[in-house]
Amino acid sequence: MSQMKDRFDIALRALAGLLILFMVVSLFYLYVAAGRTWNLVVEALFSERVAQAVVVSISSSTLVGLIAVAAVIPTAYVLTYKEFRFKGLLETLLIEFPQTFPPATVGLVYLLMLGPGSPINIAYTYSAVIVSKLYVAAPFAMSLILRRFGEIHRTGLDTIARTLGSRTRHLLLWVLLPLSVKDLAAGFSLTWARAMGEVAGTLIFAGAIPGLTETIPAVVLTNADPNKPEEALAVSVIAAFLSIGALLFFKWIARER
Repeated sequence: MSQMKDRFDIALRALAGLLILFMVVSLFYLYVAAGRTWNLVVEALFSERVAQAVVVSISSSTLVGLIAVAAVIPTAYVLTYKEFRFKGLLETLLIEFPQTFPPATVGLVYLLMLGPGSPINIAYTYSAVIVSKLYVAAPFAMSLILRRFGEIHRTGLDTIARTLGSRTRHLLLWVLLPLSVKDLAAGFSLTWARAMGEVAGTLIFAGAIPGLTETIPAVVLTNADPNKPEEALAVSVIAAFLSIGALLFFKWIARER
């Protein structure tokens, strides 16, 4: 029996080791591939197209993060303190569904709704980049902030504030937001990281116009040529560093919280 347990333990470790190896190699092979043609990759890093894609990606993701945090605060308040029918379904539609909905379909929906055939045509503009990223990235902020507001509500601090005469604005500005600062920062961080990686919906709705709507993932997608991968590798290295930085910031906030 003991020998059987040992074999089972060895099998578990082997399976775990295979998955860990797969994930780690998949991540760091990017730097192995970049190292093979490092001179060309460095040259591509300073090209105008890569610089423009970096600016579009970072600026649009930052705007999406700020808009998402600002927008989900009132939404999280309503979902925490108001009772109404189908609230659970609404939370699913706001949080879980956008995270599993195909981004390419999101882009198609916006292309039909806000494209050339609609009264408001913002297709293939910088605004289209923001809209596409916002739908797929905002749920990350919504999830964190809604959970935090629920935790505060369960402590009863808001009830005490109400009994002392606090109105809604006092409750929000003096209780909920001060106690949720780190969650707001974490929500922004995750939203920013997800927005940086969004590509399918953005390509369909905003296109990939250099200097206007072309993002880092779009450069990778349109330059994924195994015979000349330097430009794609250059922006991929930048994206990897930025994503790791955003996730480390999130982990630091989580530990502090």
